[in-house]
Amino acid sequence: MRWGNGWWSSSFLDQILPWVTYLGSHFAVIFFILLSWILTKQRKIFRRLLPLYGIQCVVIYGLKFLVKRERPLFFLEMASKLSKGPGEILDPSFPSAHAALSFMMATLLAHWFPRFRILFFLVAAFIGWTRIYLGVHYPTDVIAGALLGYGITKVFLFYFPIPLPPGVPGTEKSKETR
Repeated sequence: MRWGNGWWSSSFLDQILPWVTYLGSHFAVIFFILLSWILTKQRKIFRRLLPLYGIQCVVIYGLKFLVKRERPLFFLEMASKLSKGPGEILDPSFPSAHAALSFMMATLLAHWFPRFRILFFLVAAFIGWTRIYLGVHYPTDVIAGALLGYGITKVFLFYFPIPLPPGVPGTEKSKETR
C-alpha cells in the first residue's frame, strides 16, 4: 500500500477523488432511493429499495465489526488524502461499504437499463478504486464490498423483483426480444 501510495499519487486526483468517492456513500444511496421513488411515482419501488439498503447495511457493518480490520491509513501510518474532502472515518475497513453500495446501485441500474450496464459497473469500480487511492481501504476490502453489493442485490432482485413502470424511457423491450 505504501508503494502504491507513492507512485500513483497526483495532486489533481488528490483534490477531486475525495469528492468523487462519495458517490458510493450513504447520502448518495438515500438520494438514489428518493430520486427513484420521485421519478417513478411508485411506492413499491421505495418499499423495495429501502429494505435492500437496510440488508446491505446490516451485512456490511456486521462484517466490519466482526472482522475489525484496521484501515490502511492507520495501520501503515499513511496520511489520508480524504482530509481534502468531506467526512470522517470511524468504522473498520473490511468490507468497503462504499464499494458495496456503489455496486448495489450499479446492479439495480443495470437491471433497469441493461443497455448501459457496462457503464454502471465501470463507475462502481471507479468508486471502489478511489477508496484504495485515498488510502482508506485495502484492495481486498473493495473486492469483498463489490461482491457483496452485487451478490446481495442479485439475490434480492430474484426474490423481490423491482421493475420500473413501463413508461420510463429505456425500459421498453422490443417485440423481437420477447
